[in-house]
Amino acid sequence: MQKNIWRAAFLAVMLAMFFFVARSAAAQSTFDLGAGYSYVHTNAPAGDCGCFSMNGGYGWLGYHLGHGVAIVGEIAVQHAGNIENTGADLTLTSFLAGPRYTVHAFGRLQPFAQVLLGGAHASGGLSPSSSGFGSSNSFAAIAGGGLELRLTERVSLRAIEADYYYTRFNNGTNDRQNNLRIGAGLVFRFGER
Repeated sequence: MQKNIWRAAFLAVMLAMFFFVARSAAAQSTFDLGAGYSYVHTNAPAGDCGCFSMNGGYGWLGYHLGHGVAIVGEIAVQHAGNIENTGADLTLTSFLAGPRYTVHAFGRLQPFAQVLLGGAHASGGLSPSSSGFGSSNSFAAIAGGGLELRLTERVSLRAIEADYYYTRFNNGTNDRQNNLRIGAGLVFRFGER
């Protein structure tokens, strides 16, 4: 049942992004399409740090409203296997959206800040449903920013992105995880500037 809900949510997000892109292209507005690598340092187990690393990727679509403000939709997936030599694994998938502000005053260097809210889904041996703590679905949010280097008028390198990544999975203690996410990638711009 929960898989069907997540599939329906994923389909709804993808359809919304498709219509958003089509509408943007027709109106000759500016939008970004990007993808990149992401690293997450997480403290999923309750108690001590129990920290471990996850690797994965993320993709986003941003619609520019003007004056450096954009609305962004993002999907990210990170995975860790054989966590602390226990044989347990964990995959986090997040669906987030929110505002991003980019400063265009520094020429080719473009710093940005963002706050994205949404949900996350955990699967694998360390997920809450597998370990008996409850639902595999949770509220999720990221807040942070980074720096893009404009290579051409249409292509930029996301040199660095660093985000506080918060989730509220049941863990039997405090039901929250305070994570650090670092990423880098490429950004493609479409439409008029």
